[in-house]
Amino acid sequence: MRRDSRLLTLALLAGMFASISSTLHAQTLQWDANTEPDLAGYRVYQGTQSGVYGPTPVDVGNVTSYQPQGVDWTHRAYFAVQAYNTGAAVSPLSTEAVWVPPSITTFTGLTSSSPYPLVPGTPVTWTATASNNLGPVEYRFYLYKKTAWVMVRDYGQSNTYTWTPTASDSGTPYFLQVWARAVGSTAAYEAWRGTYSFDVGPPPLTLTSNVDFPTPPGNQITWTATLGAPGGAAVEYQFQVTNTATNTTTILRNYSPSNQAQWVPLSAGRFIVQALERQVGSPAPYDLIASTPALDVSATPLTITSFSTPTVFPAATGKPITWTARVQGGMAGPIQYQFWLYSTTSGWRNAQPYGPSETLTWTPTSADAGDYALQVWVRSNGSTAPYEAYASTGIFHIFPGVQLTTATLFPVAVGTTTTWTAAVPDPTVNMEYEFWVYSAASAQWSLAQGWGAQQTFTWTPLVVGSYALQAWARRVGSTVAYDTYRSTGMLNVVSGPAQMVSLTSNVALPAAAGTTITWTAGATGGTAPLEYQFWRQDSGNWIMVQGYSAVNSYAWITTPANVGQHTIQVRVRSIGSTSPFESQMMTGVFNIQ
Repeated sequence: MRRDSRLLTLALLAGMFASISSTLHAQTLQWDANTEPDLAGYRVYQGTQSGVYGPTPVDVGNVTSYQPQGVDWTHRAYFAVQAYNTGAAVSPLSTEAVWVPPSITTFTGLTSSSPYPLVPGTPVTWTATASNNLGPVEYRFYLYKKTAWVMVRDYGQSNTYTWTPTASDSGTPYFLQVWARAVGSTAAYEAWRGTYSFDVGPPPLTLTSNVDFPTPPGNQITWTATLGAPGGAAVEYQFQVTNTATNTTTILRNYSPSNQAQWVPLSAGRFIVQALERQVGSPAPYDLIASTPALDVSATPLTITSFSTPTVFPAATGKPITWTARVQGGMAGPIQYQFWLYSTTSGWRNAQPYGPSETLTWTPTSADAGDYALQVWVRSNGSTAPYEAYASTGIFHIFPGVQLTTATLFPVAVGTTTTWTAAVPDPTVNMEYEFWVYSAASAQWSLAQGWGAQQTFTWTPLVVGSYALQAWARRVGSTVAYDTYRSTGMLNVVSGPAQMVSLTSNVALPAAAGTTITWTAGATGGTAPLEYQFWRQDSGNWIMVQGYSAVNSYAWITTPANVGQHTIQVRVRSIGSTSPFESQMMTGVFNIQ
């Protein structure tokens, strides 16, 4: 044999590593035989890096296949073969054979830098930890915000995501979910991990007023104390005011269950108002306290600082609309308000004469459909001027509106049947309805149910994707395309793991023994129909009280033997899943008494 003998061709036997489970077994190397007459045998080199092999090859003799020993088949491995003859001459190394196992990503942790519930204005950082047998891992983060999942950061090698909730984010439920995969992988994900449901809550106690300061003597001010995270126990509130000039404190209203109190300052000055909260029956002076900054009571020019309504326009008939004027200043209280309503067809009319109420509520009927504007006039008490300040809305539209609702929580799994109800909340009109479905995949609307008196529509999506629904309504006998319509936002139909979003009871807790308590679970995602399993903790011991089934509720008839502390847990999984659960949620501890 010559040292420049032809190169050997080396390969791992095909078919031996078609599945992840095969990574637990040895693989077989096979190479072309050297045909020179003085061939003596072959040496096999192996290593964990390309071109870098261990110092001692394995002499396998004069064979053309070999099962390497001592190899971790869950990681990449590299092999080369060298022939040698009876005279100790050797050939060059063969071309390198590479063993690439299936990618296996494993989650080891998901932590939060802040306790739950989260507080608006306070940043929270989630840190995910995962590993992959082939190398670096990349992460994608999703946040479920009350009604829908939002991808908050796409795939990248950073394993952290930071979010600062705002006051508008207050509410529930929230979830965070992290997907992980090997860098370079094209899989949607190779492993995932999520949080349990958590809330975003406001500060523990807030104190607000219905006017801005300064305000004049004699003006009645309504103060409202709001708990950030109300518990199950009954609470009571006390309101007090401190005169900063004399450092004297006056109780505006002693402890009572009402979270509102009125204050009429009788003289000019600077004051601090406080709200105190505690559980009913508590001997403590207070559990929580909220204070205002120093507030000026004085006679100043009257201005309107806001004139608003929570109603979104155009608005439907049959629904009350409330406008609120907020003022600052004035020469004497109580401040007086007057409201005028303008119709583009009939002009102005007085909707509410001067009085101390800063609100106007109007419920338009079907006959009121059209275009309007509203104006508020304000003046100080005792003033004979038509007004000292005024504010106007823009033109807004009132129409015989249709509502479109469903009891189903989205996203839903493929195959989930959803029922939609359209209704015009106005008994003075007789309406008919038509339903349309939009598919984001085709970017087209399709007629799902034609005109008729039927107000409900049943829809079962069979394909993963994003959709929208629309209900049209018109008066019976009309030939117009529609009088009004209502659209949903985009609705996601998914096939990922199921997620719990709610667990509620039909009675207030604590409850008396003998009460029947029905717990109802809400879940999204997964593969329909979803299955639910209920557990109950009694005296520290967990027992399964309802096995997996499509029933998402559990009724518990309590008895005197159940007096004590309990917790309910619900688990959910997709149909056909053998996993113990895909998501779970539990109540806090509650009492049967």
